[in-house]
Amino acid sequence: MGNVAVNGVSKQYDNGYVAVKDFNLNIADGEFMVLVGPSGCGKSTMLRMIAGLEEITSGTIGIGERVVNDVLPKDRDIAMVFQNYALYPHMSVAENMAFGLKLRKFTKIEINRRVDAVAKILGLELLLKRKPKALSGGQRQRVAMGRAMVREPSVFLFDEPLSNLDAKMRVEMRKEILRLHRRISATMIYVTHDQVEAMTLGDRICVMNEGAIEQVGVPTAIFEHPASLFVARFIGTPPMNVFEGVLEEDEDGLAFVSGGIHWSLPNEKAVMLNGYGGRKVCLGIRPRALRLGTGTGALEATVEVSEMLGEEMLHHLVAGDHRFIVSANPHEAAAYSKDAVAVVADLSAAHVFDAESGINLTLVN
Repeated sequence: MGNVAVNGVSKQYDNGYVAVKDFNLNIADGEFMVLVGPSGCGKSTMLRMIAGLEEITSGTIGIGERVVNDVLPKDRDIAMVFQNYALYPHMSVAENMAFGLKLRKFTKIEINRRVDAVAKILGLELLLKRKPKALSGGQRQRVAMGRAMVREPSVFLFDEPLSNLDAKMRVEMRKEILRLHRRISATMIYVTHDQVEAMTLGDRICVMNEGAIEQVGVPTAIFEHPASLFVARFIGTPPMNVFEGVLEEDEDGLAFVSGGIHWSLPNEKAVMLNGYGGRKVCLGIRPRALRLGTGTGALEATVEVSEMLGEEMLHHLVAGDHRFIVSANPHEAAAYSKDAVAVVADLSAAHVFDAESGINLTLVN
């Protein structure tokens, strides 16, 4: 069984720095879990603790049916793929893939069987005799994955394996990894700082910040219902627009007010915010939930710059002290630098966060 149970795990270094705080996460057998967050948030440290490469300060880590706190990395039934391919330059592809099996005294017949089977899965059959210097970056990364796969572990651990590849190759390798997961149905734990990578790969995503878990869920739920202001800003391209202001009662119920903005909130959100009148909050709204045009609560703004991205155009706007982005259809909403425009918000898609704690006050479970 390749299930992984992390219970109350913390990591504090000798200098007092706490890298991971009270981390709790259960990963099902065969699940693809992505740990995502900014640099220094503790995601790689957590992965290395699962691998046994870092000692834990407190808590337990279970793989399958056993707690592995005191189990050596080689005995944890895991395989790890790093950002650095770490291939032996003097060995062929086949020799690199077989090296770990030779150290474990596998028979030559079994080694050849495993290498041939994995090479077929990864499309490396014609490259087995080549040396790493004769391979592209994507091919080297496939060899690194193959070296892990031949071990047939219960759990695969990936530590930012695509960071050294160019943008086009990263897209191709993401597809390769997804195909691999579907074919072998192994448990995979993948670390990245790239939220697009996380959204496209993970069955579930664990968003981390300053050593702690901010939110765990399927990609669509995290995108549509961020639990905190940090998650709202971190997940999504372009990022969520955030406006700072206060909640005030008006003739329609409750409104968000901030320097030229007066947006009456829908009744379902006003009900969630009962008792928060007069409180400082942050209103978050995705660029696609804003449109150029007139209507109730329209905000007057000026276009700073527009980015043409093919099927959408991103307008970077200024309204008083507010800077925000509107995503528009380039054929329907032409706007140019210094143009004055009106912006209407779909407030049914807005989120209201507590200004101090960052907690989403309108989160729908």
